[in-house]
Amino acid sequence: MFHARPVGSGFAVLLGLFMLSVDVSLAHADQLQLTGVIRDLKRGDKTGGHPDFETAGAKNMFGHVTGMVTYYLSEDRRPVYNPTRPASKDTMTSADRFNQWYRDTPNVNISSPLTLTLSNNQSNPGGVYTFHDSSFWPIDGKHFGNQSLNHNFHFTFELHTTFTYSPGQVFTFIGDDDVWVYVNGVRTIDLGGVHQAITGSFRLFDGKAFVEKSHFPLGSVVQEVSTAMKLQLVQKWANLGMGGTCPFAYGDRYIDLQLTGGAPDARAAFTGDNVEVWASDALRSVVLKFSDGTQQRFDNLSLGTHGIFTGTGAYDGKAILGCWVKAGSAEQNYSHYLTRNGSTSINCTLDFFFAERHTTESNFRIDTTMLLETVDPNTISPLYD
Repeated sequence: MFHARPVGSGFAVLLGLFMLSVDVSLAHADQLQLTGVIRDLKRGDKTGGHPDFETAGAKNMFGHVTGMVTYYLSEDRRPVYNPTRPASKDTMTSADRFNQWYRDTPNVNISSPLTLTLSNNQSNPGGVYTFHDSSFWPIDGKHFGNQSLNHNFHFTFELHTTFTYSPGQVFTFIGDDDVWVYVNGVRTIDLGGVHQAITGSFRLFDGKAFVEKSHFPLGSVVQEVSTAMKLQLVQKWANLGMGGTCPFAYGDRYIDLQLTGGAPDARAAFTGDNVEVWASDALRSVVLKFSDGTQQRFDNLSLGTHGIFTGTGAYDGKAILGCWVKAGSAEQNYSHYLTRNGSTSINCTLDFFFAERHTTESNFRIDTTMLLETVDPNTISPLYD
């Protein structure tokens, strides 16, 4: 497995034909480095090539296609070929051939590490981290070479990392061709097919992933926001002090990832010796953790969904490192731990898969506000297989 390592204490990622949504000055920005694996494949319109690459043109099968892979990752955290195939523009030839996209296969692909640097265009951690490359040709002249073309157009890229959940996080990718993104092993972006640059995005809130309506049909995995749920989401958004207009509407699509185990969302903002806490349901208790390891507990709260806390008595003036928050009904014993650097106690996985399969453009952009786990690029060797 490989990991992502932030430079400084930055976090968040956005992926897409390697183009991220924020223009940055690297000299004055907080940065995040994420290392994944890139695999070069031979073009399928030549003898000995992979039939899924550089063959869409001859078949006239261009366009965005959803449902080419299943909703869930395999045990080794790779996309799974969907046995129920799309009705048209299906550019995958078989499950066995697809399994070669993201697995080292002698004489079929050549793999190597690739590090992306995401920046937030500000000196401090936080905000939106972006990677953007409108000419994403990271292995020109390498591995199998350009195969008589001006660029190496035929490769895949996979990235695996972790992050801690907090309400409102967004992940966006803009690019071509195929892109699939998974949170906790469940697909949340579906940009399959050989196509021009398009956008896929999801937002995490209330323990759920709100996904692109036009990319995710209703079914056993994907549900629809009802009128009653819309009103609940508006109230929770306001209770959490998220600001602006609640972005969810009747008819939106979501996948219930159960990131909070059914407990209310919570978030915190640390200023000096104070911490401001919000929850989507009534606060029950808050425990402050100070820099010297001591703790102070505030129980039986009647503050509603919002409160400001600081050390009192013997704890007055102590620096707060983090806090535990309980909210909702007394039966819910789940507590969030929220830290000054933005991390929480809710650990999640993020898996990203990209494929460049045709001789056209290669546009890649990622934007995200997620706090991603750090991993040294040296841990990528040996590779996954």
